[in-house]
Amino acid sequence: MNKLNIVFAGTPEFAEKHLLALIKSNHNVRAVFTQPSKRSGRGLKFKHSPVRETAFENNIDIRQPEKITIKEMDALSELNPDIVVVVAYGLILTKEFISIPKYGCINVHPSLLPRWRGAAPIQRSIQAGDKLSGITIMQMNEELDKGDIIYQEPVTISDNDSSVTMHKKFAEVGASALLVILDSIKDNNIMLHAQDDKLATYAHKIKKNEAKINWEDSAESIHKKIMAFNIWPIAEASLAGERVRIHDSEFKELDINGIPGSIKSYAKNNIEVFTGNGCLIIKRLQKDNSKVVSSEDFINSVDLQGKKFE
Repeated sequence: MNKLNIVFAGTPEFAEKHLLALIKSNHNVRAVFTQPSKRSGRGLKFKHSPVRETAFENNIDIRQPEKITIKEMDALSELNPDIVVVVAYGLILTKEFISIPKYGCINVHPSLLPRWRGAAPIQRSIQAGDKLSGITIMQMNEELDKGDIIYQEPVTISDNDSSVTMHKKFAEVGASALLVILDSIKDNNIMLHAQDDKLATYAHKIKKNEAKINWEDSAESIHKKIMAFNIWPIAEASLAGERVRIHDSEFKELDINGIPGSIKSYAKNNIEVFTGNGCLIIKRLQKDNSKVVSSEDFINSVDLQGKKFE
C-alpha cells in the first residue's frame, strides 16, 4: 500500500491524538503546523502545544507561524504533501494554501456538521443538551467549517458527560475514522456531500464571563453549563461572598421548589441546591486558591448552615 505524504496542522491535545495515530500508521508525516509557543508561568517559560511536543519527540519538521502568509505557502509547496490534515489548528487557511496539496486539505471536526460550526462545538453541544453529536471529516474550503462532507460518525452524549469525557470520545472516534478516510482518498473512493446551510448553527468561542451561574435557571441547564465548561472556564458561583467553582454535578426534578441558590440539604455526601426549576446536586467543587474536592470533603471543611449560593 502506497504511503501518503502528509502535513498535519493542529494545536491542542485533541489534535495531538490524531497526530499520534498518523505517526503510528503506514503514512508519512512530513511536517507539522501548530500555533506559536507562548510564555507563561512565573518564569515566563515557553509553553509548547501538545502537537509541537509530539512532533519534536518524533523528529518531525515543525512550523509555527503567527498566520498563513506567502512564506508558509512557499514552505508547503516545497514540502509537496499529498494532503494536509487539519484538526483544531486555530488559524485560518487561505484558499491558495488549501489548493497546494494533491488532495487538498481535510478537517476532522467534532460535531455533525452543519450543526455547531465554529470554535467550541463540543462545549456548545453539551450546553445545549444535545444527546447526539459526532465526528465530521470534510474537504476544506476557504469558508469556516463549510466544506463538503466526506464522512460522519455519530457519538452519543450522556447527562454525565463533560467536555473532558467528550474530548476523549471524539479523539478516539476521529483518529480511527481519519485513517480509514485517508486510505479511501488515496484510492479515490470517496463521495462528497454539500452541507445544508439552512441547518447550520454556530458554536461561539467560550468567554470567561459566561462561567457565572444564574440560579434562576433550571437545574438541568445549570448542570449542562457545569459539564460543558469543565475543563475551562469552570462554572462558578458565590457562597457567602467567596467564589466557588463547580466541577461536577447532577440534577433532579422537584415537586416543590425553594428559593433559587438556597441549600436544600448537604447530607449523604452531596450538596443539593434549589434552582429556578429543580435541584442541582453538586458533586465536586473548589474554593479560591484551593484544590478540587468532593462535596463530602467540602461539607466537612465548611459550615454551610444558613448559607446561600449567589
